[in-house]
Amino acid sequence: MLFSQTLASMQPRDGGWRARIGEDWSQGRATFGGMVAALGNEAMRRLVPADRALRGMDITFVGPALAGEVGMDAEVLRVGKAVTIARTRLWSDGKIAATLTGVYGAARASALSLAPTVATGVRPASDLPDWSGADMPGAPSFARHFDYRWAEGSRPYSGSSLRTTKIYVRHQDPAPLTESHVVAMIDSIPSAIVQLMSTPAPSSSLTWTLQFLRHDYSFAPEAWWRIDAEVNSAGSGYSCESCLLIDPNGAPAAVARQMVAVFG
Repeated sequence: MLFSQTLASMQPRDGGWRARIGEDWSQGRATFGGMVAALGNEAMRRLVPADRALRGMDITFVGPALAGEVGMDAEVLRVGKAVTIARTRLWSDGKIAATLTGVYGAARASALSLAPTVATGVRPASDLPDWSGADMPGAPSFARHFDYRWAEGSRPYSGSSLRTTKIYVRHQDPAPLTESHVVAMIDSIPSAIVQLMSTPAPSSSLTWTLQFLRHDYSFAPEAWWRIDAEVNSAGSGYSCESCLLIDPNGAPAAVARQMVAVFG
């Protein structure tokens, strides 16, 4: 089931919405977190007009979202002159699987304009071999919906000493790119912590924070984006990781930070 088909499955129900997620979007026993976040964004977008761009989103993964039907309820918490704040909850098997808060805002005049520094000298995607998610040893089911090309870092569970990765990624969905496509894409690469591990072990995101810097979704579906990720800290079974999403033109598009539970 393609990403765009999953989003299109959303239908109104009981004052909220329902959607159907295929097992091919699984990550262990749960659904890929990027899909959960994208569906939550779609629910909030039913209430927030498109002229207010997605500026940020905070997600807490409360429990597993199982394959099959999930439900969503959403509400607008505040509408200001420039900013709308909304909230949604995603339900699976009668239990809350995730809570999301979205911040949507119109552009405002500002004397400040700062952007993250993008690493230079990174090999272009055209010089790197394809690495389909379906080909990665131990890869979760959802990875088959993405193409990858490694510019820096090691494959998962390689026992590397590197704390950083630079990975090109794109959806395999031929549908036009949307805001929610990009939300999901940011979560699509392997957690940077797993390349430090020598044997496969479960890991699961607990919290995830996104901030969008640009809102250009006009790129062709086959265009390569890049995610530069880093493990900031790890210990006691948890890691803290951050990343920068770079669009096909080489501009910083979003930053993200997540807490990951590591069972190994």
